[in-house]
Amino acid sequence: MSGEGAHALARLMPAGVPRLSGIELPTPEPAPVARSLAADAVPEGEPRFDPATTADIQGNVIPGFNKDHQRFLFLRIDEVDRARAWLEWLAPRLSSMQEVLDFRREFRRERLRTGATEPTTPATWVAFALSGPAVAKLLGDEALDAMSDAAFRQGLAARSTYLGDPADPARSGHRARWRVGGDESEADFLVTVAADSAADAEAEASAILEAGARNGVSALFAQAGENLPGNLGGHEHFGFKDGVSQPGVRGATADGELLAPRYLDPRDPHARLFGKAGQPLVWPGQFVLGMPRQNPADPLVPAADEGVFPDWARLGSYLVCRRLAQDVPAFWDFAAAASAEYGTDPVHFASLMVGRWPSGAPLSRTPDRDDLDLAGDEFAHNHFQFDDGTKAWTPDAGLIEGGYGGDGHPKARADVFGDVCPMAGHIRKVNPRDSGTDFGAPADTMMRLMLRRGIPYGPVLAGVTDPSPELVAAERGLMFVAHMASIEDQFEFVTRRWANSALQPNAGGHDPVIGQADVYGRRDRSFEVRTPSGKAHRFVLDREWVTPTGGGYFFAPAISAVGGHLAGEATPAG
Repeated sequence: MSGEGAHALARLMPAGVPRLSGIELPTPEPAPVARSLAADAVPEGEPRFDPATTADIQGNVIPGFNKDHQRFLFLRIDEVDRARAWLEWLAPRLSSMQEVLDFRREFRRERLRTGATEPTTPATWVAFALSGPAVAKLLGDEALDAMSDAAFRQGLAARSTYLGDPADPARSGHRARWRVGGDESEADFLVTVAADSAADAEAEASAILEAGARNGVSALFAQAGENLPGNLGGHEHFGFKDGVSQPGVRGATADGELLAPRYLDPRDPHARLFGKAGQPLVWPGQFVLGMPRQNPADPLVPAADEGVFPDWARLGSYLVCRRLAQDVPAFWDFAAAASAEYGTDPVHFASLMVGRWPSGAPLSRTPDRDDLDLAGDEFAHNHFQFDDGTKAWTPDAGLIEGGYGGDGHPKARADVFGDVCPMAGHIRKVNPRDSGTDFGAPADTMMRLMLRRGIPYGPVLAGVTDPSPELVAAERGLMFVAHMASIEDQFEFVTRRWANSALQPNAGGHDPVIGQADVYGRRDRSFEVRTPSGKAHRFVLDREWVTPTGGGYFFAPAISAVGGHLAGEATPAG
C-alpha cells in the first residue's frame, strides 16, 4: 500500500458513533416504542400480516436477522428422495418473521430499560433458500418454468457476464474462478445461520451439515460472515458504514406492531410516505410474493395485481447472494493518488466515491468533514435528497417525549449537478432518490429497492496500524445478500443499467465501488468529480477493487412450503 493510502486506512473510525436518537435513550417506558406497538397507531390502509403469515414468512426476509455472526452453507443435492427428508427435518428449525419480531421487540425494551447493548437471552436463527436447478430436481422442469423470473431460472453463473463480470476465463472474477456458484459448482441450497456468538453459529451450522450428510445433501462451500470489531461495527472492509438506507416495509402484525415504526407527526405532509425522515415506505410485495405491491403511479395505493408465481411460492422471496472480494489496499491507494491530483485528502476523496463519510454521515448534509453526531442520529443521517434541499419535518409527539431533540444538523442543499455528491457516487448510482432517471419519474426508483442482508467476511484491515504483509494479503470482502420480488427488475436492473453505466441513471461515470465494464475485454471505468469552478474532473479507474468470487440466485420459500410442497412424500430423516 502507498504511504498516504495506508495512513488514511489506519486512521479510520478512531472514535465510535454516538447514538443520539430518541429510541436509543434509556428511559423506563419509552413512549416511541409503546406508540409503535399500539394497534391504534396503524395508519388506515396499511396491509395486515395475520398470525399465519408472520409464522410462515422467513425471518431473514422480514425483518432480517442482523446478527454479528453468520454462516453461509452452500449445499448440493446428491440424492433427491433423501434430500426431501432433510428438508422435512430442517423446516421446524427455520426462523419465522414472528420469531425475529418477538426477539427484536423484547431486546428493544431491554435496551431502553437497562441500556444493554447485547441481549441477555441470545438467539440462533436459520434461513433456507433453493436455486432454480433445485426446484427442477424436487418438483420437475415444469415447476421451474412456472417461476416467472427468468434470471432465477437461468441462474447467476449463466447471467454473470450480463452483469458485467469478466468474459475472459483467465481474469479474476470470471465464474470459472469462483469459489462457489460457477458453472461446475452451482449450489442447490443456501442455508444461512445467524447467532449472537460465533460458537453458537458454528454449532448450528455443524448440526445442519451433519444432518445433510446423512440425507443426501453435501456441502459445496461454507463461508463465515462476521460484523467488524469495535468502532467499525456495521461497516464494510473499505471502512464505510453499510446498510444505512434500508427502506421501511409497509404493514402491521395482527396485534398492531408496525414493521416500520412511524416517527413523523401524522399531520406532517410526508407522514404517509416515510417511517423515519428519509426512510421511504415500500409495499411488502416488492420483497414478498403475494403481498400488496408497489404502484409506480401512486405510492400510497398498492398495485392492482400481485404478480405471477405458482401457489407454493406465495410468501416467498427471491434472494441474490454475491461473494464479493474487496481489495482494500487498491481502493485506498487509488483514493490517495486521486486525492493528490484533485487537491483534497484520501478520506474525502474516498467519501466522494461512496457518497457518505466513513461514519455513514451523508456528504449531502456535511460536505467538508465527517460528522459523527449526524451519523448517529437515525432520524437525520438518511434525511436528504439530491435534486432538492433538506425539508423540515415534524417529529411525532411520542418521539419528542422519548427524548429526541430534533434534527438540528446541517441541512443539505439542492445538488442537481453533483457538486457535493458526485453523480456517480455509489449511493447516488444505486438509489437516485428524488432525481429523475433514464426510466422517468423518481417514483420508479421505489420499484428498484431491495432488502439488504449482507455481512463482511475475512480479517479487518481498516483501522490497523502497521499491518503485517500476511494481514494485508488476506482475503476479505462482503457477502452481499438481498431479498426482492424480482431479480430482473430490482438487482439486475440496478447493477446493469445504473451501476455499470457511465450515463445512467444520470451521466457522470460508473459506480466506482461496485460498477463493472467489459468492452471487448477492456475493463476501464470512469468517475467524474466536479471542481469548485463547476468543471468535471474525470478519473480513469483501471483497476477493480470489488471482484465477484461466488454466489447464486435463490428463492426463500415460506416455511410451510419447505416442509410441505418441497419435501413432498419424504422418507424419515436419518
